[in-house]
Amino acid sequence: MPACFRQNTPFFGINGKRRHGQDPAGTVTPVPTGHPGTLLPMDLPTYCERTAHGLWAEPFNAVSNAAFLAAAWLAWRRWRAHPQASWRHQPDLGGLILLVAAIGFGSLLWHTVARPWAYWMDALPIILFIHLFLLSFLWRMARLSWPAILAVFLVYEGLTLGLLRVAPAGALNDSVGYLPVLLSLWLMALWLRFRAHPLGHRFLACGALFSASLGFRILDPALCHVLPVGTHFLWHGLNGWVLYLLLAGLIRHGIPSTERHP
Repeated sequence: MPACFRQNTPFFGINGKRRHGQDPAGTVTPVPTGHPGTLLPMDLPTYCERTAHGLWAEPFNAVSNAAFLAAAWLAWRRWRAHPQASWRHQPDLGGLILLVAAIGFGSLLWHTVARPWAYWMDALPIILFIHLFLLSFLWRMARLSWPAILAVFLVYEGLTLGLLRVAPAGALNDSVGYLPVLLSLWLMALWLRFRAHPLGHRFLACGALFSASLGFRILDPALCHVLPVGTHFLWHGLNGWVLYLLLAGLIRHGIPSTERHP
């Protein structure tokens, strides 16, 4: 799964990670993604595991996307089992579950086909999920008014775009765009704990898990010489777990007996 926000590229401006063929450790040379010999409008991400061209050049990175599909399936079953489950009243919850499945399929395509169009099949569902989850949390858990939700949303967008503007290209293995996500998750957890909400501990656990998964994402190129398959697959596995925990919590505690309507 690539970065959903990367510096200086066409979408929010993206520009690539390290240059293709560079190996910070000097022992493993990741192969550029995309079709060999094709001039691309942007540098696409490379991973320790991809040392050759082909559909199964990244077996760990590809197979680990099962975590997202499992998360989507389990969240779907939990939602449909809820007595108040309704597409009409909870389109955000249904949409979030479908986006998790789309992340799994999109990331699988990206780590097998490795073409520019597959990159966007991966990146777009991630971006949409992040934004929809923020809105859903503010509406269902924080129970803010829509003007207040819009204000928080704009602050989040401003922080994200500001970080991407000032961060050097490729900083933190192109993970700078995830820092506002991490900060938001910890703020949600602290807010829930302050209010003694039953989801407080769950969100704190999600914050810890996402911190670890982001660390694995950042360290992937630095550990090529130690672990040739890299650590990106751990980013997938832990994030699948995080997304399920977040959705399960939202489903259990975010559907009141009487739904509010915008």
